[in-house]
Order: sequence, then structure tokens, then C-alpha cells
Amino acid sequence: MGSCSIVQWSFFSLLWLQIATGTSEVSVKNLRESLEGPFGVTRHQTANPAGKAAARRHIIARFEEYGLDVTVQNFNGSTGAPDKPGTNIIGVKRGKMNGTSDDRIVAVGAHYDTFATTPGVDDDGSGMAAMLEMAMIMTSCTQQRYTVIFVAFDNEEVPVSATRASNTPCDISRGADDFVCSWLLPFLNTTGRPAEFQGIFMLETIMNYDPRPNVQTLPAGFNIFFQPLYQKLQAAEFSGNFITLIRKPEEEELVALVNQTWEDRAKEPVGAVNHDVQVPVPGKPSVAETTTFFDLVGRSDCLSFWVQDPYLRCVFVTDSANYRGSMQQCYHKSCDNVTSITPDKLNFLAKVTDAILQTTMKLAEVNADTCTKVTSAATGLHGTWFIVMLLSLPAWIWSILQYSCTPHVI
Repeated sequence: MGSCSIVQWSFFSLLWLQIATGTSEVSVKNLRESLEGPFGVTRHQTANPAGKAAARRHIIARFEEYGLDVTVQNFNGSTGAPDKPGTNIIGVKRGKMNGTSDDRIVAVGAHYDTFATTPGVDDDGSGMAAMLEMAMIMTSCTQQRYTVIFVAFDNEEVPVSATRASNTPCDISRGADDFVCSWLLPFLNTTGRPAEFQGIFMLETIMNYDPRPNVQTLPAGFNIFFQPLYQKLQAAEFSGNFITLIRKPEEEELVALVNQTWEDRAKEPVGAVNHDVQVPVPGKPSVAETTTFFDLVGRSDCLSFWVQDPYLRCVFVTDSANYRGSMQQCYHKSCDNVTSITPDKLNFLAKVTDAILQTTMKLAEVNADTCTKVTSAATGLHGTWFIVMLLSLPAWIWSILQYSCTPHVI
């Protein structure tokens, strides 16, 4: 084989490799940009309404850019708290079975509001950054069987009691409550016979990776109700190197699929693990059961799903928030900010994002062969020009090789 043929063959090999490896991957760069941008400032209705409005506009713009069917859901709070209005942003990626009772809907959620005293980078900028990255990648795929819903919830930080949540499950001030009762239930019943709701993954503080020993604390009674897991954490010297999947018995299959995905995907940090935390309460919990486990079940928007009858599946994905490392001091404080971001934490966030993304794609039966490579959410003239130039590069190189390998008469 001549030298020109070798070079040409090498070119084709590289081009094939580029195409063959063109599947979308979670971008650490995108996650960082989200955290340092709209989700790096306080997003509270009175402490910083401008920051909250900017985050809301960003979410809407991204959902629209990705081609989701977008609903901006305004709500006025519960009858007991009419002064707490809010806005959920809902983006729907419709599957082949959309609009039929054979649809098996899966959802991903995170809240974009913050406590008044914090920029909320981990709580819950991390969840929002992950969800937007997932939405961007999934909308690059043109074929999926079942519908996927992405929801940015408002007013998660509004306090609610266990009694009120259990007794009046469609009259609390959280955005997730209004989403479930005013949007999701009617959406499931559009065909007259309810479509199946496979469940929602609730991403709530998912970045705080801290593998040092003795940085992990636990809620009161954890060693009693979850003794095997407590012993496992004790053997690991209470390192903060894990993500927890808090759920009830009905979510067993969902969590098993996440666990399998976690094991199958070799991503940094290699020492990160995930733990299944099963709350031993099937179906709709009583007030007493909700109170007993409130420090687990009441700490996220999963609460609005768990208290429904019939029960709606929800998996609470969390790094344990104020029970780990620096967040023991920074939870709902000003130090939950961009200075807390480290490469290890970003890699951990990317690993969690990837695991939930791949699981959601499996549940929705997305045809991965129809997904195009997506690496950035950047738009605009300069970004477009760069992409055009990049896509044109192989043709330029081939032209040069053709010219250099063709005999020329002088």
C-alpha cells in the first residue's frame, strides 16, 4: 500500500471512529456553566425576585430550544397560604404512544427556587443543571416509544407539615402539589383510560461528593430503620462518597434499573457508589407514617407524589444535603455557592446525571441509534459558525489529500 493510500485509509478510519462514537455524553462543561450562570444566584420570590425570574426565563428558553412542548404553569398557593404564588415549567417529549392509554410516562424533576439566604448551587442548582443536560441529550433522539416529562418546580422551599401534606394532598403550597393535582392527573387521563405513570426521578442536591472519612451524618433513627445500610456506611467510615435513592416499595424496579446503569457506566469518580434507601411504607402513608419518616420523605417534592391516592411513584435522588461535609454548615446559607464547586464534585454530578439519563431513556424505550451527538447548549452566530466549520473540516482534509495524491503535470 502506497503512502498516499495509507494516509487516505487512516483518514477514513478516523472519520468512521468519529461517527461511531457520536453518541451524546453528559458534559461537565455544560453542568459548570449552568451552576455558574442562572443557578449560581439566589432564586427567591422576595430575597431576589430578579434572580428567580432570570432562572425561569432560562429554563423556558432551553426547553423551547430543545423542542419540548412547554407549559408555564402559574399557581396561587394553597388556601392556607394564598400569598405564595409560583410558576412551574413543564417540558414534554412525546413518545410514539403519546395520547393513548398504552403510554407509560416517565418524568424527571428538580426545583429551581432557593431559600432566601442562599445561592443554592447544590440545593438545587445541581438538580436543575442535571435535568437541563438530560433534556438536551434526550431531545437529540428522534425515536422513543413512551412520553417523558421534564419539570422545573417552584416553591419547594416552602415549609409544609406532615399532617397537612397527608390530610390535604392537593392543597399545599408547593409547586409539585399543583403539578400533580392540576396538570399530571388530567394529563394521564386524556384518553378516558389512564395512561401508566412509571414514576418520576426527583433530583435534589446531587453534587456534594466528599470521600473523606467521618463527613457523613444521618437523620435520627436511621440506624434503627435502615440498620444494614447504616452498618455499611459505618464500615466505610462514614465517607460522603455516595448518592442515595430514597423510595418506597413500589419503586423497586426503578431503583434496580438505576443500580444496574450505575454499575454498567464506567465514569469518574470511580469510588462513588449509590445506596438504595427503602422507606418501609407501601402506598399512601398515614399521618403517623409521614411524620415518622418526614426527615426523609418530606425533604423533597416527592412528598406531593407519595401522599396521593392512588399512589404515584417517585424516587428521591440526593447526596443527603445538610447531612454531609460542607453542607452541614452551608445548607440554606450563603456558602452554598459557586466557590464550593470542585472537579470531583462536577464529575460526581455528571455521573449521577448520566445514570438517571440512561435509566430514563431505557424506561421511555428511546432508540439510541437515532440520537445525534450533542456537546453544548450554546447558540448564536459564533457557535453556529464553529459547528459549520467543524463539520466542514473532514471535507477540506479529504480535498487536500486528494490533491496531494494526484499526479500533476507542470
